[in-house]
Amino acid sequence: MEISDVMKYKMPKYEYINMDSGWSQTFDEYGRWTYRTDLFPSGLRAVSDHLKKNGHRLGIYILPGIRRDAYDANVPVKGTDYRMQDLVTEKKEGNGFKGVTYMPDTHMDIVQTYYNSLAELFAEWGVGFVKIDGCGFGGGDQFYPYQSPDNRECLRMMGKAFRRYGIWMELSWYMDHSYAEDWARLSNGARIFIDIESYSTRTMTTSHRVFQRVTQASRWVDTGVVGKDYGFFIDLDVVLVGMVVGGKCVDGLDNDDVRKSYISFWAIVSSVFCTGADPRMIPDKYLAMLNHPGILDIHQAGNMAQPIGSGNVWLNRKQVWWKPMSDGRICCMLFNAHTYMFMLGFSHDISFDFSDVGLIKGSSVTIEDVWTGESLGIHRESYNIKLRPGQCQVLMLSPNIEIS
Repeated sequence: MEISDVMKYKMPKYEYINMDSGWSQTFDEYGRWTYRTDLFPSGLRAVSDHLKKNGHRLGIYILPGIRRDAYDANVPVKGTDYRMQDLVTEKKEGNGFKGVTYMPDTHMDIVQTYYNSLAELFAEWGVGFVKIDGCGFGGGDQFYPYQSPDNRECLRMMGKAFRRYGIWMELSWYMDHSYAEDWARLSNGARIFIDIESYSTRTMTTSHRVFQRVTQASRWVDTGVVGKDYGFFIDLDVVLVGMVVGGKCVDGLDNDDVRKSYISFWAIVSSVFCTGADPRMIPDKYLAMLNHPGILDIHQAGNMAQPIGSGNVWLNRKQVWWKPMSDGRICCMLFNAHTYMFMLGFSHDISFDFSDVGLIKGSSVTIEDVWTGESLGIHRESYNIKLRPGQCQVLMLSPNIEIS
């Protein structure tokens, strides 16, 4: 509640406040996830009502399938004569985290009834966002992918239930772009890579882990199902810029060049954008980055940018991504993705031709630097700049009409 009070004026454009795992340790009388009374003695409805006054919506985290503890207790499905053990006999894993849920044997109407009751309960609490983890095909990491079973039928039923109440449904983790059409049909968003956290005892992430996601994002460009027109967005994981613990910035990023590139890339691909940090602790300098009106406008355009050339940062350190804006302008992000696991690389000249962003060859454009608001004047045919490793420049191109 206090975070919501602070976020209202420190981050006025941000809408959801989401809890990760840990909010629930057990089930209710109908086998549904329920909140910890030690953490929420007044219930979640009291929390969501407070958030609503500030223009915020509450988000929670669950796993697909039937909770094993609810199965063991064999509690009833709400409003029916069925019990949990009627839904499961084969005891197949229900998600990528083994030993937590069971997969229903068959996805019959009674399973839909169970998920409907779950959505009904969350709606009663005022929940507006549900992250569902351990989804598959997919899951795992880059070395051991596909750790999650194929629970798409469960996800279909969950999506149907949550849509009735306008609840955003987010899938996780490392969802396979080969099934992009399925994920877009089933949900509103999907995590597309491993956790961004480095699991260090000192810092949250690294510049290298941030730039890894550029390559992953490029795999979703040609799926044709990402963006506001489809109601589905990729999720590159949390933006940890400016995370402070004990008075010390622990985001693990090399410098402010990387921080701006981090925010800018999430914006230009319109990734689900979650800060991952307590807004009460983020320094004003980084709040200004996270609240930059021009960058947020680019993000809220809701369409995914595409790369010029390869979007694989290992093959192409000189990245240029672009997308059209609704007012006819073109947004371009140039960035030097020359980072290694433990260090930054070298400066590079980065350029692009205007014909590469859908303009007629020989076109002239007026260019503005989005981060600084500076006018860079009129340019014809191409643009070039030298960028430090990890540095970016976000441009807004306004095509000039030439009368002969």
